[in-house]
Amino acid sequence: MKSTVHRKRLDFLTTISASRAREIIDSYEIELDSESVRIEESVGRVLAEDIFSPEDLPYFDRSLVDGYAVSFKDSIGASENNPIILTKKGTVRVGELPKLVLGRGECVYANTGALIPDGADSVVMQEFARETGDFVEILRPVYKGENVIFKGEDVKKGELVLTKGKRISPFDVGVLAALGVTELRVKKRPKVGIVSTGDEIIPPQEKADSGKVRDVNGYALISLFRKLGGETTYAGISTDNIEDLMEKLTLIKESDILIISGGSSKGERDMIVEAVKELGGDLFFHGVNIRPGKPFFFGLIWNRPIFGLPGHPLSCLIVAHRFVLPLFHKLAGEREKRSKSIYGILTTNVPSTYGVEEYVNVRVEVEGKNVFVHPVFAKSASVAVLTRSSGYLAVDESKEGHEKGEEVKVYLYEI
Repeated sequence: MKSTVHRKRLDFLTTISASRAREIIDSYEIELDSESVRIEESVGRVLAEDIFSPEDLPYFDRSLVDGYAVSFKDSIGASENNPIILTKKGTVRVGELPKLVLGRGECVYANTGALIPDGADSVVMQEFARETGDFVEILRPVYKGENVIFKGEDVKKGELVLTKGKRISPFDVGVLAALGVTELRVKKRPKVGIVSTGDEIIPPQEKADSGKVRDVNGYALISLFRKLGGETTYAGISTDNIEDLMEKLTLIKESDILIISGGSSKGERDMIVEAVKELGGDLFFHGVNIRPGKPFFFGLIWNRPIFGLPGHPLSCLIVAHRFVLPLFHKLAGEREKRSKSIYGILTTNVPSTYGVEEYVNVRVEVEGKNVFVHPVFAKSASVAVLTRSSGYLAVDESKEGHEKGEEVKVYLYEI
């Protein structure tokens, strides 16, 4: 893994703008190695190289219907009242190589998918023909190329088929199989290491009482990055103890991205920062003018990017979506990956604070050609609000909100 990054250290909790934070994160140049995989194992992986077609697709002229292969010129003027009579020279079945060449006034019966012989350039569907002995009556004309896919018409030999950086879909696998490509180079899966922190945090299977809170962030982050094709290592829950946190961080030191979730109070944040520094890490910012999520940080440790995400679930997951995912996609080799978004009409006023980039969860409703955006207001400690939301608004720091009836951009949680 090769990496470089903007290396100016910033003072603790010296807040910067959201746009500056994104610039610093984006300045981290990172490249993972590639590996070979078989196409049946490639869905969801990211191509590490361009794929050019090794052959024409199809590699022969092929009938698209059951019918009679003809020269289109021999069908000109045909009708039910005035059929054109052609001599049938035989039948070509799927997988057979024709051993004849059609002359003028001749045809051959071809099954769907069969190779059409030289001399034919069209196929008359059998519904528009009548066969009588060695002769066939053509009941309607065809144009040149009708019901035929010609050699290389789908893909030409040497044509760029799939581009480096594309995430492979099942449809891509089908195309590769059709071209005889059985292996390809893909980027290695990004490894994301996750630590949850807090004396109050407990595993989901334990009973929550006496002020304890089940670990939401750790499990949500694991699911998020696995869905995106990453490999995750969960180091578990660290107490608010610097030695414990340092031990947990060491468990994920081989990850490509490290994430610490937690630190709702100033003392906890101080401890997390101190642990990172004790292990030789640098922070490039700690504190961003956003709401929710202001205290999150970004830096390097063991020459790998590290994010400190807020402890409140809503804050944590919005910051992950807004700031961590772009670097993850870059790491995965998806150079042009962008968050999915949609525009719609706001149904309620959304107030915001000037100088702060504010995120508001919304529910998107489509009615005919209209898209309506309904704000779902919630506090940063909320959890269930995320299941009721389609995405979020990002109110620019230069604005004091959006008004009802305004067209707004929604960043969708769909990934």
